[in-house]
Amino acid sequence: MSQQQYYYNEHDENQVLRLRRDKRKRKLKRKIKVVLILFVMLLIVGYFVSDISRVHDINITGLQEVSKDDIEKSISVHEGDIVLFVNTGKIEDEIAKMPFIKKVKVTKSLLGSVQIEVEEAQKVAYCVIDKKTYVIDELGNVSETDDKELIASLQSTPQITKFKDLQLLKEFAKEYVDIPEIIKSQTSDIIYDPQKADETRLKFIMDDGKILYLRIEDMVEQLNKFDYEANKEVYKDKCVFSFEGNYVYMKDCE
Repeated sequence: MSQQQYYYNEHDENQVLRLRRDKRKRKLKRKIKVVLILFVMLLIVGYFVSDISRVHDINITGLQEVSKDDIEKSISVHEGDIVLFVNTGKIEDEIAKMPFIKKVKVTKSLLGSVQIEVEEAQKVAYCVIDKKTYVIDELGNVSETDDKELIASLQSTPQITKFKDLQLLKEFAKEYVDIPEIIKSQTSDIIYDPQKADETRLKFIMDDGKILYLRIEDMVEQLNKFDYEANKEVYKDKCVFSFEGNYVYMKDCE
């Protein structure tokens, strides 16, 4: 019986060593991965339990007529909330619904700051109905106010009188903001002056004393076709301009 001989092969030994080294490397990589995961988790937990993750500052800029308190009461973010969970789009929608707001932009910082930039809509006219003051802004919104300072500032804008119906005032406001700026800037007073067959007639009293008779539903189209500056110069002796469909009837000054 012959004895089997074993021949030493250096390649076999190198393979075993390489497999051992690869195994140790894999173990080390797994350990490093676990440590990194634990470290990241500790950082995340530490962030959320620390004051750094909380809203500590809400800055509101651009305010003139709108009060900071009113905005703070209307928004769904407060100091102490977690910054990552602050929905800037939702806050913008909440503020945009408020009176006199034209534009709003909200940004946040992971260090706990919320920045709210507001652009207010300009006030273009006001009206008193049943002892309540309503303001019309440049967007055509109608808002009630009892702010004495705001009411005092409205004296530089046209006053609308004799309206009895708030809904009709709102319909007027949506149309009024689209009439030419030259007309708005030279209007002193607007009087609701209905007739039996003309329930939406308005009387515009201009700064120069001239009078325009218009209807709420037609005034945008009619005034956009009418060059007031040119016509008041050409017809200096005319004081009343009555808009009837496609025609403008004029009356001499008395």
